[in-house]
Amino acid sequence: MLSSFTFLSPLYLIGLAAALIPLIIHLSRSRRTKKMRFSTTRFFTEQFLRSYRMSRVKEVFLLVCRMALFALLAMALARPFVPPRGGAGLAGSGPRTVVLVLDNSASMGYVEEGKPLFERAQAAAHTVLGSLSPGDTISVVLAGRRDEGPEVLFPDPTDQRDEGQRAVKQLRATALGTDLSGAVGRAEELASVGRAAGRSAAIYVISDLQEGGWSEPDSSPALDRSEVSYFVVGVRPRQKVTNRAVTAVRYSATRPRVGVPFTIRAVLALPEEDRKGAAVRLHVDGAKVGERTVEGRKGSRWAGARFDYTFAKAGWHSGHVEIDDDALAADNRRYFAVEMPDKTEAIDVLAVNGAPSAVAHQDELFFLRLALTAAPEGQNSPFRLTAVAPAEMADKLDKYPLVILANVEKLAEPAVEKLEDYVEKGGSLLVFLGDKVDASFYNAVLGGANRRHGGLLPARLRTPAKEEDVGFISAVNYEHRALSIFQGPRLGTLLGPSLRFKALRVEAPAGRVLMKSSNGAPLLCEKEFGKGNVMLFASTCDRDWSDFPIRPAFPIWSRYVAEYLTQAPLVRDSSHFTGDTVRFRPRGEEEKGTVWIRKPDDKLVTAERDGGGSFLCADTALPGIYTVLKSDQKTTVGLFAVNVEGHESDLTYLDEGAGKEGVEKELKERLGGPPIVTYVEDAGQLGNALGGGRRGFRLWDVVLVVVLLIGLFEPWLANQISARLYGKPRDVPVIALPGAQGLPAARAPVVEKVEGAAR
Repeated sequence: MLSSFTFLSPLYLIGLAAALIPLIIHLSRSRRTKKMRFSTTRFFTEQFLRSYRMSRVKEVFLLVCRMALFALLAMALARPFVPPRGGAGLAGSGPRTVVLVLDNSASMGYVEEGKPLFERAQAAAHTVLGSLSPGDTISVVLAGRRDEGPEVLFPDPTDQRDEGQRAVKQLRATALGTDLSGAVGRAEELASVGRAAGRSAAIYVISDLQEGGWSEPDSSPALDRSEVSYFVVGVRPRQKVTNRAVTAVRYSATRPRVGVPFTIRAVLALPEEDRKGAAVRLHVDGAKVGERTVEGRKGSRWAGARFDYTFAKAGWHSGHVEIDDDALAADNRRYFAVEMPDKTEAIDVLAVNGAPSAVAHQDELFFLRLALTAAPEGQNSPFRLTAVAPAEMADKLDKYPLVILANVEKLAEPAVEKLEDYVEKGGSLLVFLGDKVDASFYNAVLGGANRRHGGLLPARLRTPAKEEDVGFISAVNYEHRALSIFQGPRLGTLLGPSLRFKALRVEAPAGRVLMKSSNGAPLLCEKEFGKGNVMLFASTCDRDWSDFPIRPAFPIWSRYVAEYLTQAPLVRDSSHFTGDTVRFRPRGEEEKGTVWIRKPDDKLVTAERDGGGSFLCADTALPGIYTVLKSDQKTTVGLFAVNVEGHESDLTYLDEGAGKEGVEKELKERLGGPPIVTYVEDAGQLGNALGGGRRGFRLWDVVLVVVLLIGLFEPWLANQISARLYGKPRDVPVIALPGAQGLPAARAPVVEKVEGAAR
């Protein structure tokens, strides 16, 4: 069906009025000079009969052609269309629900020609709001990533256009990451409510279309995307992007020591042509303690800056690494918070040995014990490892910050319950798999969905369990505190292609996987369990399935993982991204009173309880250092750092180097396959595309072809009629009249021949 908007267009009314002109001219020529009184019905009836009797059907047909020219030309100018299947209710057929997805992430703060990209996005949003028709409703979804979901202005869509414009005008680019997929999903929910009320729906996405802002396409069958029209407006920089940034801060040790040099390595994003060098500065506890000049490297946009600093006293310390850059200020600093312990005695670790052996190097714990307890001559070992059999697991686990299961076949039900209690209260568990493991027991008991918190294990084992060659370590989450050291140039090659693994196949959600093999199999996974943490390594800690235990990387890897798991939760998770909901528990006994948090802007907010003894801080939109205070608002319990996500500095865009059709195809895939996606390359062209809600089969193209054909046929038909009726008459025969001798012959009267009748 055609859009009703098309038929109500003033162009149609003008065209229909103009189409009557040929009829009026024709009727005026057909009237007799004498005055007649007749009714309109009688007049048209007599004219039709007269035309028929006088064989003037061709003239009537010519009249119809001329009228059609005017009408069809007006129709073509009104650009009619046929909506696609399922899209009959698109924009233009009545009041609409318009949902505006506005990208307010950190990358939208990129400054070009003295103005941030977000100002261009705001101008585009005002253009959309200014195009609303009476009865349209508007809602605004912000694409800054938050754990609780995207922020929505007007959850109940409003028809007050001025109110929407004021709200958009007050917005600013934030330091949040980009979550376009989540924002579009929320917009689709709002649009579906409008669709259920009989309204048409349109979603306008205004963003720089950063590649890192999309998650996996949503293929949910519950949403009919054919009922919604999508408009994606690009506001990326017009000129070549140049951005300096501090994207990460790595430590030389997971557990720093007072008086021992502590290495802080900053990962930098630098333009390749930045040959003059950039000044990078280290600040600790409010004072500048180091500065380096780093140059861009040919063929790479990444560089590093290393600082060595010795902390003189125990307790919490904070700092940041910064670089100068005017293009994008949000990623110029990277904050960190560390705690220096006041005691340096060895940490007790309980290891449950599932495959003991009288031959030392064949014992399951031989290499792991060496890795954790070895120390330079004259220094104390950082860990004290106590090995027990599965049946001898201690009744009291609380004195051990870490429990290790090494190739344990199964545990008795009371032992499993003890482990669950231990981890739920804040303990840590590290599980190594092996040939003794009973996969059915692990899945049903240690990882059973009916157990507390969905089971201890962060992954499920494939059954039947059999070791497989999974290749080498190809993917590591270097953002993780226990693994960040391996991104350094000196240690990065230790986990390379030369190290091959056999492991048990496990399945885990992507967010829990910290290390992957070259064939995509998870190797190291992590899960929070109550107040504690559980890590699972899919291979062994002996040499049965790999040479990892005899490689130089193994002692470093084991130490970092063990040091990470034996720290207090607030120390272990002291770095977060903007938009995260930070969960923490103060060291020592559970805080009884109110816990306060001082934000980077010095505002105080109360921490919420999660019902399990931990506290929550959801208001983390500002990057910086957050201070956890006791109820007196003076005593510091701990610190945690909040930073901009690293991919916000990677200003690579979805439409970069792709044509309009290619971008629209890619957008359709990322949006879940809606049939109607219009891509506007430049926000300045948005005004021309606002009529694009009328999308479908472009009927006006067909109408123009018909107009052309009629335009060619009408002159030919007119010439035929003129030649027949008004052309030069043929010679008339002379008829001799009897009895009229001597008189000139008279011409015979001309008798008009009428088909089917005679005078």
